[in-house]
Amino acid sequence: MKKKARVILILGLIFCTIFQNIYTPKINAVVKNPIIGPSKDKDYKEIAKTEIEKIYGLRSKAFTSLDLKSLVPLFDTSKNYGKWSLDHEIKRIKYLYEWGYKRNIKFTDVVSSINLKKVKHSGNKLSVYLNEVLTFNYMYKSDPDPVNNSFSIGLRHNIVLINKEDKWVVYNDWYTDCFEDALDLYNGDLTVPDTSKLKAYNIANSPKNAQEMLWGNDRRIRLVEYADKYYHNYNKKYIDFTGIGGDCTNFASQALSDKEGAALKFNGGWYCSKGHGSKAFVNTDAFKNYLIYSGRGRLIKVGTFENLVKQTDYYPNGAISKLIPGDLVAYDKKNNIDHFAIVTGFDSHGYPLINSHTTDRYHVPWDLGWANSNIKFHLIHTNLH
Repeated sequence: MKKKARVILILGLIFCTIFQNIYTPKINAVVKNPIIGPSKDKDYKEIAKTEIEKIYGLRSKAFTSLDLKSLVPLFDTSKNYGKWSLDHEIKRIKYLYEWGYKRNIKFTDVVSSINLKKVKHSGNKLSVYLNEVLTFNYMYKSDPDPVNNSFSIGLRHNIVLINKEDKWVVYNDWYTDCFEDALDLYNGDLTVPDTSKLKAYNIANSPKNAQEMLWGNDRRIRLVEYADKYYHNYNKKYIDFTGIGGDCTNFASQALSDKEGAALKFNGGWYCSKGHGSKAFVNTDAFKNYLIYSGRGRLIKVGTFENLVKQTDYYPNGAISKLIPGDLVAYDKKNNIDHFAIVTGFDSHGYPLINSHTTDRYHVPWDLGWANSNIKFHLIHTNLH
């Protein structure tokens, strides 16, 4: 037995030596040259934060530089997901450029700020869930002394980065986008739109003082304050319907009913219990009908963008000039209400600004992102006394 044991021991030592000689170099190679960097989760998070800030920063600059070619190296265009993500960014820039041109607006700066929620690494990829706030600064080109205006958009991203040739690029980037409805009109080629073919709208320059409009109406003041407070950091008392139908109507109902908001009492089929809202509380068409038929809302006008900005004898500055902070805008696609937003102020020309959920908007021009010809807008005055 002892002889047999010695034989087994010798064979074992020989096997271990062979194994070590064969595999140790490979193991050491992995340690010295890792596929995607450090081994600790916090280090992966730092890598993701650094690379995404760089990518989103370059993307943001393209909004104002219109250098569409600068976006190409940021994406893995060898795969369809990367191509689609690149096309989407190009379309956004084209849309925003045309939208501004038609309103005599020039975008001067776009700033991205991110907050990483979850990072997961696998092989040469990093999967990241994050929130982004994009802030857009603009001015009116015709003003002798231009005033800076700004608005913000909150986005929820699921982005995957891939390391190719020691460089991190976007494998795919999925997120809810407030420009989405308008992007079907554009393609992903690298040609900047020809402004000579664009028609500028004749929109009245009608400056307004939102504070004066709100003076003495505590309900409206609180409604607007609620819309500003919870536009991106949602009130945890309520269910978040983002991803399961949209949270825009739920948000508008909250602003009208919550004690922090206008504090309107529930009645009829419009109510919320323990965060669960009724159909009229969370559904767009039902909410619009409730507002009109309950008397808590009055329809100012329904029409296309051109109809509502047109200057007439009845509306010298267009129907949109009748909106005041605390009013609502309903967005109608093919005779179905698709979205709701709360009027929260005005820019330097008196252009109405709105807040909403899905996608999160803060003091965003009321029509931004709604460009298709089948879109109509319902301007609704809320009766808050």
